[in-house]
Amino acid sequence: MEAAHESAPDGTTRERAPSLAAWSRPFALAFAALVLFSTLGKSGIWDPYELDAADLSRRVAIHAFHADELALPDAVNGMPTLSDLRMGELPFTSMALGFKLFGLADWSGRLPLAIWAFLGVVALHELLARLSGRRAALYGAVALATTPLYFMQARTMLGDIVTMSALALAFAGLVGALFDHAREGRGGGDVEEVEGARTWLVKGAWLVVGALGLVAGYMSRGLLIGVAVPALAAGLAWLVLVLGGLSEGRSRAEHALGALSLLLGLVALGLGVKLLFGTSPDAPLPRALAVALTKKSSVDATFDRTIRHLGHALFPWSAFLPFAIGRLFRAPVELDGPSRRREVGLRVALLVGAAVAYAAYALLAPHVVFLPWSGVALLAGVAGLAVADFDRGAPPSRALALGVALLAFVLYRDMVLDPARFFSVFEVAKPSFPKSFEATSKTLVRLSAMAFAGLVAIAWFEGRTDKPGAFSRWIDGLVDDYRRVGKELAAVWNGNLVFGAVVVEAALVGLGAMLFLGTRLGWASVLKLPRNFIDAGLNLWWAVPLVIALAPISLVALRDGFRAALGLTKLPRGAGVLLAALAAGAVLSFGYYPALAAQLSPKEVFDAYARLQKPGEPLGLLGVRARSIAYYHQGGEVAQFNDPAEAFAWLTEGKDRRWLIVRADELPRLNSLHRKHAGTNLFVLDARSSQILLVSSDLGGQRNENPLGAMVLDEPPPELHKVDAAFEDQLEVLGWEVRDGAGRVVDSVVPQRKYHMRFYYRVASPILGNWKAFLHIDGFQRRYNGDHAVLDGKYAMNLWQPNDIVVDDYVFELEPNFTPGDYTIYFGFFSGDTRFRVVRGPNHENRVIGGALRVR
Repeated sequence: MEAAHESAPDGTTRERAPSLAAWSRPFALAFAALVLFSTLGKSGIWDPYELDAADLSRRVAIHAFHADELALPDAVNGMPTLSDLRMGELPFTSMALGFKLFGLADWSGRLPLAIWAFLGVVALHELLARLSGRRAALYGAVALATTPLYFMQARTMLGDIVTMSALALAFAGLVGALFDHAREGRGGGDVEEVEGARTWLVKGAWLVVGALGLVAGYMSRGLLIGVAVPALAAGLAWLVLVLGGLSEGRSRAEHALGALSLLLGLVALGLGVKLLFGTSPDAPLPRALAVALTKKSSVDATFDRTIRHLGHALFPWSAFLPFAIGRLFRAPVELDGPSRRREVGLRVALLVGAAVAYAAYALLAPHVVFLPWSGVALLAGVAGLAVADFDRGAPPSRALALGVALLAFVLYRDMVLDPARFFSVFEVAKPSFPKSFEATSKTLVRLSAMAFAGLVAIAWFEGRTDKPGAFSRWIDGLVDDYRRVGKELAAVWNGNLVFGAVVVEAALVGLGAMLFLGTRLGWASVLKLPRNFIDAGLNLWWAVPLVIALAPISLVALRDGFRAALGLTKLPRGAGVLLAALAAGAVLSFGYYPALAAQLSPKEVFDAYARLQKPGEPLGLLGVRARSIAYYHQGGEVAQFNDPAEAFAWLTEGKDRRWLIVRADELPRLNSLHRKHAGTNLFVLDARSSQILLVSSDLGGQRNENPLGAMVLDEPPPELHKVDAAFEDQLEVLGWEVRDGAGRVVDSVVPQRKYHMRFYYRVASPILGNWKAFLHIDGFQRRYNGDHAVLDGKYAMNLWQPNDIVVDDYVFELEPNFTPGDYTIYFGFFSGDTRFRVVRGPNHENRVIGGALRVR
């Protein structure tokens, strides 16, 4: 299909940025292929979610494609039913074909899904190119490929990427058939629509694409989502144009296509709703429904659940999309004639399609457990059109620039405070976010959010694309701006604003001088102030004016630097959004989500075992299902255990080296058994994943990576604030220490800074009872109260063995009202209203008196 030219307001056609538009198709599709295909085998299979889907696909391959070699001993190998699949069969048939052709592996099951995703990008790109222009096609395709919900479903064997791609194909086919015509050049770069056989050839090609999408949608998610949504999107768009008097110039055949799409959508909607309310959750799943029903209705409001899902699953695009949707309600006045008629139809179809998809999912929300949104391509098309419209001369928007930055920050904070929100791209039941990944998660998400929001904001803040001038003229202009602003500020409130600023600065200088002299001369009133207040007061007098002076020049330099870059490259300002998508997409697609997936899969552990083991050394599994072995381990038999005691007995019997792959929640019990058996921590040789670990009966010269090694020691550190105390006859107190954020031992603390209080104990006999720990820092009529789970709940007290040296590390931060001085540390254990009884050492009401903590 030939890409459309874009029309200028005077009716002529032109490409403002040929270097950008000319490469639309190869760049967009190459980037999509890179995102969708390059990391298919990097992360392993997510147990149980992917593993269940992969196993069902393996069974389909055995029976549908006669892949008898995929049958596994001691496993279910029969053909699954639709009720087993919990959706239509097409996603599983696609994965089954991959297994048949390339064998049983993670990448072979994901490859067909990535191909489906790529087809969805192609369909969206071609639709936007034909009905709007190549720049809109480029922006929309990149937006789709960099949306986490889309590219992660393409890389994960969960199946709903087929639904997303099918909707993109069906929507593109039906809308393209409605609004696209064959076109030919008239000379001078202009084009005009032509009727006849060529136009019907174009429409026929679109109808084939639409039919493929409808069939694929029906075979993946049934009538409601797979058929009703795309058909109603096209049909209702046609109806809106007719009722709005915007159908001028359209043929009878096009009106017939619109009416037929509307009729098809209404029939599919009626039959789907009838099945939805007429099917029992216990009944076999009908193919026409293809959505597994839940026995217990969701307590979430239907609209709230879908919006929350989209806000997190589309991040960071979800910060831009609300404003992009609003921009699409603006008529494309920069276009004229056929170009405007095509794009109006496309805009209406995208807006109506997104609304219909939202309504369908809101309808289903109370009746299903988890269902990923399938209309991602529609929202990507909205984003692409909004940016392309900006390039064509639509006005900039400072409200949009600031709104995107604010909404990106809100979503970022929401996802950092609750990292499980990142699993919205999968929509699976009760996922557990790995604790060890939280710090890395914050860093990567902060980077992607800042890159996206910053570039989008600066791109939309204004419309200028100046070529850079001489640096000296830029400096002169900047100086003139400062002088002008200074004069204007001096006139505000008859000069009272400047007078007030001078008074504030004089006060800050006086405060700094007082604190400087007070600390040097030892004034008691100054020394009692918190150290962080003193540090701030000594620096505010120069820091505040410097920030006020440099902030404008920094923003101006950023603005003018962006203008200069656009002027030199002759790119439109919309290229800033393209760069934002590429930057944020690269961080999330190649950094964040692969790292998260590595935490959830046993692949790295199996790779470590293959690298470290010697021939003949047996392997066992504890808490990891044996079905995963077929995808990673091609060796001999593997022992399967459900009880840690049985697994430990097998691991330590005999003199030969043995290996065990365990889930992290089984490690405490195994470690306790090993300390009882050998007096040392269990040998862990691979702990890169916080969920699944590789354990061996012999370190073999490698470093022990046991994550419990920082909590259970063989010897206490030599230097402690020693305390001789005991809790009954079970636990002896050795002492305590304080470390700062860098891990250095400190002898004093400053309020409003985080420190680690580390208490050291020696176990005398097995601990009875279920205790929590407390920390009291008392003095000067103030108390810091730090109740917390012992060892952060990672190693229960009933697992502690005699002679274990245990470290309880608690992070604390004193409030700013803790003035300098020596405070008393009290600590101990409690359960309800009862405290663990102290039988030896300094104590008060069964609180061990630890000594003094100096606050500066």
